[in-house]
Order: sequence, then structure tokens, then C-alpha cells
Amino acid sequence: MHQTREWIFEALLLLLETTPYEQIKITSITKKAGVARQTFYRNYRSKDDIIIQYLDDIFKERLTIIKKWQDINENDVLTDLLFAQLKKHRESLLKVIKAVPDCLLNERFEEFIKYLVHLYNKEHTNTDKLKELHFIYSIKYQIAGGFTILIDWLKNDMPLSFEEMRTIMSEFGKSFIEQGIYVPDILYSLADQLESL
Repeated sequence: MHQTREWIFEALLLLLETTPYEQIKITSITKKAGVARQTFYRNYRSKDDIIIQYLDDIFKERLTIIKKWQDINENDVLTDLLFAQLKKHRESLLKVIKAVPDCLLNERFEEFIKYLVHLYNKEHTNTDKLKELHFIYSIKYQIAGGFTILIDWLKNDMPLSFEEMRTIMSEFGKSFIEQGIYVPDILYSLADQLESL
């Protein structure tokens, strides 16, 4: 099944080179992938599900990296691995981001944010609505800002080194670090609880 999903995803990427996302039909995807329509529907309900699965797979891969390296206590190593993951997915990620509707991307970010908030709330009971909203909004702010910066970095052929990007992003995160609500730190501290969406 994993191989079939790869074929379908690769077919969609190839089609995106010549056809706008909204004009791509399931028939075109199955023909390009060399799979039957029934096979497509055994794996996905729609072409949006291909994108959702791809974004979720990248997210799961990030969680795996964090869980694997959580005990090393070397944030530099972990950061380098996370940047290497982005570099590995650069071409397909950029095609997806340029092609698919923003609402689809936003929906996945919302799921990721809900997931982080859920994990955080399991560890910290908070009855203060203002504090809870402050946390949620700070997570949204960091994820949106971090995503925008990283996409720009990828689109421009990574003009800064990993080290320079790490420095810039930690500089931007200083106030969140001081408040104890910096997304990378939250992920490291909750590594034992991390699962897929």
C-alpha cells in the first residue's frame, strides 16, 4: 500500500508541472500512476487526501526525529536533522505549497496546533481562559511565522546556512523562550507523548 501511495503522489506531482491543481482529475492521476481507479479509492477519498497524507507524513517524520533524539540534549544536532528533512522534501514541498489551495494547508496547520495544545494541556492544567488563549495564539504565531520563513528559505535555494537560520529563528523565539512557550522546546519536552495525528 505504501508503494501505491508513493506512485499516486508522484503522479500528482508530475501533473502539477503542467496542470493547475483544481483542474487535475482522479482519472489523470490514476493513469499517470499506472493504478486502477479502485486502487486510488482504497487509499484516498479525494485528491486533497493525497496532499493531507503527504503533509501528515512529513509531520510524522518530524515527530520521529524528535523522539529518536530527545535524550541526546543536543539541540544543534536535532535542529540540523530537522533542517535536513526540509531540504530532503524541498522540491515536492514547494510544488505542493505553490499548487494547492491555502485552505487545505491552513487546515493541516490547525490540526497540528490542536495537537500541540492537546499535548500541552495534558501536562498543564489551566483554568485561566486568558492564559490558555495566550498559549494558543503564541503557538499559531510561531508556526505561521516559522513556516513563512522556512518556505522563503527553501524557495530561494537556502541562501543562509543551517547555522544562520538556527540563529535567526532562535532570535525571533527569544520572548517565547522566556515565557516557556517556544514551540521547539514544547516539542522536546513532550517528546514521550508524541504520536501521529
